[in-house]
Amino acid sequence: MLPTPQLLNQVASFIKEKGKLSYYCLFLLGKEAGLRVSEAVNFNLSLKKKSKLYLIQGKKHKKRTVFIDPSVISELKQNHWKPNQTNRFSFAHFLQKTKKELGIPANIELTPHTLRRFFATYQANSGMPLPILQKVLGHSSIRTTALYWKGTNDPKEKVISDKWLSGKIPKEPPKPIENKPQELTKLPENNWKIFLNIHQEINIFISEPSKNLTLDKEKELLKVAFGEQREQNKLLQGKIKQLEQNKQEQEQIITNLKNDKENLTKQLIQAQKDKETLLKLLSTDLKQQQTLTKLDNNKQELHQQLIAQIEIKLK
Repeated sequence: MLPTPQLLNQVASFIKEKGKLSYYCLFLLGKEAGLRVSEAVNFNLSLKKKSKLYLIQGKKHKKRTVFIDPSVISELKQNHWKPNQTNRFSFAHFLQKTKKELGIPANIELTPHTLRRFFATYQANSGMPLPILQKVLGHSSIRTTALYWKGTNDPKEKVISDKWLSGKIPKEPPKPIENKPQELTKLPENNWKIFLNIHQEINIFISEPSKNLTLDKEKELLKVAFGEQREQNKLLQGKIKQLEQNKQEQEQIITNLKNDKENLTKQLIQAQKDKETLLKLLSTDLKQQQTLTKLDNNKQELHQQLIAQIEIKLK
């Protein structure tokens, strides 16, 4: 169950008093502008496009412009906001701690995404048409936006959201809801018109309430997107194929190097064996040479002895 505005005001006061200033800024960006927590963490005050419009990087690195109320910008500047001062995980942990501190019942959620859901639900309840709310939230499909209407207790509103989700677009735009859940407080009737006027200034496609986005138009846009995606896929497949070929060539080079290494190793082993054999042969030849030298010496001695004996006999 979503928290009431009164409860969120209490949470805001608690964060401002006991939490980090960066947490309070993230809280405002989620509750008052409907930013995703990742978008809020990276929000940069210097990326101002026009009056009250700021450029952000949304889901899947998609860039879009968002409307930020001047009161929120003023609070951010007073609290010296800078992008990436904190992260989504520490902020989520702090909200859980806040929930325990304030004794909020378990059936009432309080997470970073709760703030975005609160913003979207209250904008829908104030009468903002789905196509406009889709652009404000940065949804690629209007069916995702319709999910914020899915949980309502109003039977008439549920029928409308079911038609959007099933692809059966109603001919007339949904009218502002007459019966609201007790915990929801209706926002000003002209609240969504601010977003409509601002987005029209920068030529972002948002139709008037009497000209809601049709399913055919959405299909046409999807076809264009899918066509672009197919081209990107072809390029990626070509790159992948080239990388696979390079990988195979590198594997072949590595295999050849391994084979060359094995052959060289075998040749070195054989050369070592040949060296040992040659040393043995040289050693044997040396011994034989020494033996022959001794024999020659002995032969010379015997020859000298014979000559001496012959000389003695001749005398």
